Amino acid sequence: RFKKGYIAEVDLIRIRLQIVDFQAQVIQAIQEADQGRADLRVLLGVTPAVELLLTTELDYHRVEPDIDALRLVAIDARPDIRAKRLTQSQRLADLKLAKAYRYPDVTIGAGYAIQGARGPDLPQMPTLNFNVPLPIFNRNQGGIRQSEISAQVAETDLRKTLIRVESEVDVAYRNLIQSRRLVEAYRAGVLEDARLVLTIVEKAYERGGATILDLLDAARTSRTIQQNYIETLYNYQRNIFQLESAVGREIT
Repeated sequence: RFKKGYIAEVDLIRIRLQIVDFQAQVIQAIQEADQGRADLRVLLGVTPAVELLLTTELDYHRVEPDIDALRLVAIDARPDIRAKRLTQSQRLADLKLAKAYRYPDVTIGAGYAIQGARGPDLPQMPTLNFNVPLPIFNRNQGGIRQSEISAQVAETDLRKTLIRVESEVDVAYRNLIQSRRLVEAYRAGVLEDARLVLTIVEKAYERGGATILDLLDAARTSRTIQQNYIETLYNYQRNIFQLESAVGREIT
């Protein structure tokens, strides 16, 4: 079109600049993907020689989790909560043991003694021992107090962990709902509208009813909408994973 005189040289330069900008965005996306694979290899503990392939498509599948059920599942499934509960049980058992040490051990013994030289006429004496210590000053007060404090600390840690887990579940749930709304807003017609506008401007430009600036602007808008939609899909999938991490198991 430039050689035939349909467009000016300045319009051709603008098109070239637009192409370079598009290529730069593609290269940046490839670099980010390579960096993501490298980070994933580090997490998996594999060498760069191992090739990583995506097995799922970046597509939209509506997820409708029940927040009340998720809270109950998180309280039951989260390993950190289970560890805190085990610690609390251990501290309570230590407290019971410390209280049991307040009471002394009673010892009972029996024996048989013969006085003098051995013989049939010598007196024989059986013995019975019954030993009961009287703990007047030491009733294991220090051990009991220490065990009580340890039990209180374990209970406080468990309560804090429960609150933190419920907060993480609530935040992850809200993020998922908001990202789902945004994805559905794009799918409700925004993507199709952007494509339609670009098609209309292209046809108008071919007939001389639109300028090159109009065409470039429509192409840029359509590409931006597509990129934003892909980013929104990515955030939606990531929020699903974050909610599953907060709950402690898969929700899909």
